[in-house]
Amino acid sequence: MKVLITGGSGFVGLALAERLLEDGDEVCLFAAAAPPSEFFGRLRQDGLQIITGDIRSAEALDDALQRSTASRMVHAAAVTPGPEREIREARTILDVNILGTVNAIERAAAAGLERVLMVSSVAVYGFSPPAASDLYEEEGSAPAPAALYGISKLAAEQAALRLGSLHGVDTRIVRLGPLYGPWEYATGLRDALSPHRQILASGRDGRTITLPRPMRADWLYSRDAAAGLALLLRSGSLRHELYNLGGGTITDLPDWCRALEAAGLPLRWGMAGEGQPSDIRYNLPQDRAALAIARIKSDTGFQPRRDSTAFAADYLNWSSGLSL
Repeated sequence: MKVLITGGSGFVGLALAERLLEDGDEVCLFAAAAPPSEFFGRLRQDGLQIITGDIRSAEALDDALQRSTASRMVHAAAVTPGPEREIREARTILDVNILGTVNAIERAAAAGLERVLMVSSVAVYGFSPPAASDLYEEEGSAPAPAALYGISKLAAEQAALRLGSLHGVDTRIVRLGPLYGPWEYATGLRDALSPHRQILASGRDGRTITLPRPMRADWLYSRDAAAGLALLLRSGSLRHELYNLGGGTITDLPDWCRALEAAGLPLRWGMAGEGQPSDIRYNLPQDRAALAIARIKSDTGFQPRRDSTAFAADYLNWSSGLSL
């Protein structure tokens, strides 16, 4: 399988590229800039191609599709802003996230691609009440995005499905839950890195860690996310246009601190008291419900792992020698 990944030098793109290359697929990373050399060197080079360009440019994407001879596309290019960037760059956010998606579907159709998998987000649900299951369900939960990222992702989903239908392109949407793990770095397009990475970096530097709150969520390890995306990309028997992809269980930041300690990283950490500042920055002001993942499990056999200590050991090993 030959796959072009837009936003290919970002967190999701690199994690998925690692998985696909290990599976023997050919991968073209299409992005505004190449990934850092220290990251790029950790990917298998056989079958890997990097092409830089603007996701909004038809000419650039046409060129990448032609040079890569890809038959499938994962569209992961997006700006993930915090409130300050929403104020400064609202037009750019909407332009990249929505019109970039329109361009991706149109160019995929012109190239005759077999499937486009659009990466969306739990952010489309905002902080709306979950379904009766206490989970966000694909059919049982109404989207109610609370910020420009979620607003633009929901609009992009709807545009992708409509245009995919009009052009006859097999288009699927996957809403990712909160991510952490290997391949995350400061790209300039995500205004807040995961608290897990911030904790790991602080722990490696010997700094005391003050957590703002537990941050309970269905945290999804990046290598599990890549496994789920790869299954959706290659499966021939998908019954739905929309899939949730989350961690399948609730964990929190104290769990992660204990997992890192169990994996051999000494930490000094605690919860912030009332009025006490935290050194962990995250744009989510409150916790969200978890994603229901029964649909993706049923259609692809996806099964997220649930061993936080194993994740911590894997992440520590992967990040060894990297500047975080």
